[in-house]
Amino acid sequence: MSAAEVRPRLLLYPFLFSLYPVLHLYLRNIREVSWAQALWAAIAALGIGFAAWPLTRLVSARLEKRALALFLFLVLFHFYGLYYGEIAGLLPPDLAPPAAHALALFFPVAAWTLLAVALSRSRSSFSAANRILGVAVLALLAWNAAGIIAHVAGSLAAASGGGEPISPPARTAAVVLPDIYCFILDEYASPASAQRLFGYDPVPFVDGLRRRSFAVAEKSRARFAMTEPAIADILNLGRLPGNADPAKAVRRSQVVAMLKNRGYRVVDFACMEHLFLEAADRRIHYDLSRASIFFDDFYRALFERSLLRVLPDMWQRRETDLLPYYRQRVLQVFAELPAIAAEPGPKFVFVHLLSPHEPFVFTADGGSADPGLIWDHSDPSRYLAQYEYVNRRMLETVDAILERSRRPPVILLQSDHGYRGSRRQGNRVPPAEKLSVLNALHLPGAPPETVVASLSPRNNFRLVFNLYFGGGYPLLPNS
Repeated sequence: MSAAEVRPRLLLYPFLFSLYPVLHLYLRNIREVSWAQALWAAIAALGIGFAAWPLTRLVSARLEKRALALFLFLVLFHFYGLYYGEIAGLLPPDLAPPAAHALALFFPVAAWTLLAVALSRSRSSFSAANRILGVAVLALLAWNAAGIIAHVAGSLAAASGGGEPISPPARTAAVVLPDIYCFILDEYASPASAQRLFGYDPVPFVDGLRRRSFAVAEKSRARFAMTEPAIADILNLGRLPGNADPAKAVRRSQVVAMLKNRGYRVVDFACMEHLFLEAADRRIHYDLSRASIFFDDFYRALFERSLLRVLPDMWQRRETDLLPYYRQRVLQVFAELPAIAAEPGPKFVFVHLLSPHEPFVFTADGGSADPGLIWDHSDPSRYLAQYEYVNRRMLETVDAILERSRRPPVILLQSDHGYRGSRRQGNRVPPAEKLSVLNALHLPGAPPETVVASLSPRNNFRLVFNLYFGGGYPLLPNS
């Protein structure tokens, strides 16, 4: 093979290798990560390779050796974090992140230096090694690209033909359309479950809802113990296809499409970007990444796998400084809702409240919790305190909605799933409790027997469409 044939390949494969960690992580988390996030990460990864390329002249002036030196550096750069995760337990426990990483880097940096020196002094061309590595890198990229393409093709097929077709509710003449509020309280244990797990007395909260004309399904159970499929099930009339992408089913749900078709304005209180309602006319979202890029799970994972792992490790050490951001994410919802209730309708207000789910940032009276324990599940009292706070604020919010609404609104107050505890910290929860959820419905003019004790959230919108839009949807099994 001539030099002219070899050089283009040598120039490409180390840089292409920079894309592998990004594509690999994107493929593994493709349902939660947008293509734009992966694109920016890929550009940054390529930039690292191009920035390091001039430094390879310190090893050799020969192209073959420079390409191999760059490849070895990028292996160190992109996979150092995984190595550190394996040996971190062997390091002194009280070391600050910079000192711990400086100590951990000794062996990989020494190994790279020895290889670079050997590479510089060798008289071999290393053309064969570069050809083999080039083929291997192309194979890795092709494997991940094929997986991404297969996922996209499967999602398109599911969107075009998957699931049971559901007809929109029939239009009826001279119908006054009520405002509809749908609250998803994340990881909210059902009142009965809270009593069983924590000895909590649910009567004041449940009675408070009933005094406000809510029907409470005391034996309600969700079908899923995970947020995305649970919300997708609720917003698709309980018919989430088994092969569907739940995040996409939330973003383009049947319920939202049907309400938009009837002239509803959609207000989306979203807490996760991959669960944005795409048809929303207004979105209220408190983006935690404004405080730190490490609030983005995808970017944080890339940092944690790389030579830059010290940065998220240092961030975690000062994570308590970010307590106000976690609190504001929840407080903003309660602050904004009353004004929206006074706006003209018809409107559909969807609220995904990331509480009482961790982090545990509220005491029962709304004060700031211990900043050093916001992720600690070992003592369930921290969850319970936040649970009590959410109960009080929800009753206040319901009062504000009822007071400011021009006509009686529909309010659906439900959990996505129950309390899950933490397996890592010895706080295991029986599987049945993870599916035991709150389901309380304010349905103006509905007969008392409309809501049975076992009503599942999957049937909530079927009831709403039947009662107010003449939908005629049969209720699905509640179990």
